[in-house]
Amino acid sequence: KSEAKNYFLLKGDCVIARSGSVGKAHIFSGIEEVVFASYLIRLRFNKEILYPPYFGGFSQTRLYWNQIISNTKGGVQQNINTEGLSRIKIPLPPLPTQKQIAEILEKADESKQKRKEANKLTDEFLQSVFIEMFGDPVKNPKGWEVKNFGEISEIIMGQSPDGFSYNVRGEGTPLLNGPAEFGEIFPKEVQWTTQPTKFSKQGDILFCVRGATAGRMNWSDKEYCIGRGLATIRSNNKSKIEFIFHFLKFKYSQFQKLGQGSTFINLSKDLIATMKIPAPSLSLQQQFAEIVNKTEALKEKQKQSEQELENLFQSLMQKAFKGELVFN
Repeated sequence: KSEAKNYFLLKGDCVIARSGSVGKAHIFSGIEEVVFASYLIRLRFNKEILYPPYFGGFSQTRLYWNQIISNTKGGVQQNINTEGLSRIKIPLPPLPTQKQIAEILEKADESKQKRKEANKLTDEFLQSVFIEMFGDPVKNPKGWEVKNFGEISEIIMGQSPDGFSYNVRGEGTPLLNGPAEFGEIFPKEVQWTTQPTKFSKQGDILFCVRGATAGRMNWSDKEYCIGRGLATIRSNNKSKIEFIFHFLKFKYSQFQKLGQGSTFINLSKDLIATMKIPAPSLSLQQQFAEIVNKTEALKEKQKQSEQELENLFQSLMQKAFKGELVFN
């Protein structure tokens, strides 16, 4: 029983992913004890020195993520261990200052969550428009011509560069290995490679093909190197990329079902290319694309506002690290 207690979480404990979304942290705020999974590392803080919600905020900073990447091991299946985590340096202002910073960050996070909810409603609106214009893409009630997905798009499967070419100094091409780098719309640059392999271009769809997040997507806002956990999907002018994106979004639950009963989902190029997709007229797809672009423009304005909040947050943490914060 005493040994089992080592695997329970208490309020204020932090769990960090050792694999998968390596480095992602969560502060446990529950009342009842729960057991944490083997792919997690538990941290239990000295609360006289470190305020747990403050660390939760710190775990979202560039300073934290740069250190996580520097201490991550492995090529394709990356991971971090307790030794790597022990090297993470944390800015430690006085405890009252940590609590004030955490309160500010909590308010900023509430604002972010409201924006996410607005974006979710926007996405639901676009899905409704999609169904209204084209019908259920699986049942195809409007009788559109049906094609193989590979006929209306170019599919480029990712290939991971050699691990020694990775860096966090911004040298080479930004590297994406999976959804850990995904943002609300576009990915985040957290690592680079000096030996890029496969590329996405601006306007491509970044599409997860492996693991529990298979089917998740982001837009490529510029050129990236894509690792083996991703594919890039590009229109070949026989269909609008906005139509393709929302078709894939509709199919997300089906991609997830492909992994049921197995330990690892793997969407191959052949599987993606042979999916059946309705092919409405390009003029109708263009009408849908115009609606999408206007709606996404609104989301982008929201995203810019969110980025301003993020910049303020990063500035706050930078000042905390330098001991420049002064509270009345």
